[in-house]
Amino acid sequence: MEVTKLYDFIYSLTTSYQSSLDRKSLIDKFYRAFSVFFPIQDLKIYLMDEYSYLLKDFTKPWENLPASERNCTIREFFDNFLVKKSEFEVDKNTIFFPISQENKTLGIVEIKSREKIQQKDDFIKILPLIKAQISMLICAKKTDEQITITSKFHQTLRNIAQITQTQYELDYILPIIGEMIDRFILEHLIYIFIKNKNKKEYKLIWPSKCSDSEIYQYLEEINQKSKTTIKKDGKMGIFPLIVDSKPYGAIVAYNHFDKITAKELEYLDEIKTQVISTLSKAKSYIEVLQHATLDALTGYNNRHQFEKRLKETTSAAKRQNQPLCCIMSDIDFFKRVNDTYGHAVGDCVLKNVAKTIKKELRESDIPSRYGGEEFIFLLPHTNIEEALIVAQRLREKVEKKKINIEEYKIEGVREIQVTISIGVSEFTKADKNPQNLYKKADSALYEAKESGRNRVVVYKD
Repeated sequence: MEVTKLYDFIYSLTTSYQSSLDRKSLIDKFYRAFSVFFPIQDLKIYLMDEYSYLLKDFTKPWENLPASERNCTIREFFDNFLVKKSEFEVDKNTIFFPISQENKTLGIVEIKSREKIQQKDDFIKILPLIKAQISMLICAKKTDEQITITSKFHQTLRNIAQITQTQYELDYILPIIGEMIDRFILEHLIYIFIKNKNKKEYKLIWPSKCSDSEIYQYLEEINQKSKTTIKKDGKMGIFPLIVDSKPYGAIVAYNHFDKITAKELEYLDEIKTQVISTLSKAKSYIEVLQHATLDALTGYNNRHQFEKRLKETTSAAKRQNQPLCCIMSDIDFFKRVNDTYGHAVGDCVLKNVAKTIKKELRESDIPSRYGGEEFIFLLPHTNIEEALIVAQRLREKVEKKKINIEEYKIEGVREIQVTISIGVSEFTKADKNPQNLYKKADSALYEAKESGRNRVVVYKD
């Protein structure tokens, strides 16, 4: 075999690992490297899953191989490598050889050629070297991935712990926690349930649907001493959230095909502990904030204070026979901001939008953070025509605002822009209670979002 050809091949293999971004790109680079020897039709790598003891496609580890004659053949060759420790097997125009580490067979490589593979081929002559090189690169890739997973795990714990720095409403933070866990535990469906206060049953709070009715039956078994339980032959894990010695809810992880691994159980148990701590803090904050007036993130009135000011302003409007309007706004696609850039950037956006709007309001106007990414503004002594002008000005100012996010070190992104949708309503004599004012604004806001976002809609009876 030519020395140059061998050098080019080894060099190509080595650099393929350094330049590959994911498993698929690594396989693609292997494909090109092996093309030095013969015209390749296909190249696949299968690794043995240590928990299910099933071979899985290296590029699709979340899927089980479908039952087929070909896949049975692959398994037979793998078992043969385990027992006989043979160097390779040839089946027509396809060659198989094992992936090994410390004399342990971890997987199998399948290379299909467009030509018949001969025993005298250069490829066969240097196969021991190829096997060693491929095995080393695959194991290195797995190690790198594990380091990345561990890093993501600790980041997930930090993110869950930090939620209560800016959020405290449980109906808002629990779905955020669900999203965080779901982005980390990719191979399992994640559900979060909470227990109804006055009833025994649990309700799903994240995501929007759960079609498996058996989960609800398992949740009924939770008591104040419940530990993590495994159901459905190891495919489902139920992680009870015990807050103040009482069942508060549960995190459920479920994979219809594979068992939850020991490492995943370890991760989820630690996540459960952090979620319980976060929920306890949030409940404590709620009790404290019942006596507070301002939202910690934006400096606006909090929801509790808004309810108080709403009663005051509607009573004054009735008594003085003065107009009163309400503006309710929502940051468009705010979930996308959190998903793309993280919740720290999401908080930055909330603060900047609040600050931008505050500059356009009068001192007599009453800004409040209603919850999540929703803001609500009471405009005393303002009729509906004037309120519409104000709402349009707020929408335009937010749309033009460039929010600097350099400090968060998002690659390739220095600033972002967002828009808001707005609903406007007016308090009338027909409104029998103060809540009607913001409910009408909320209805108009819903219409603004449904009709395209980044627009103002005035409520009409």
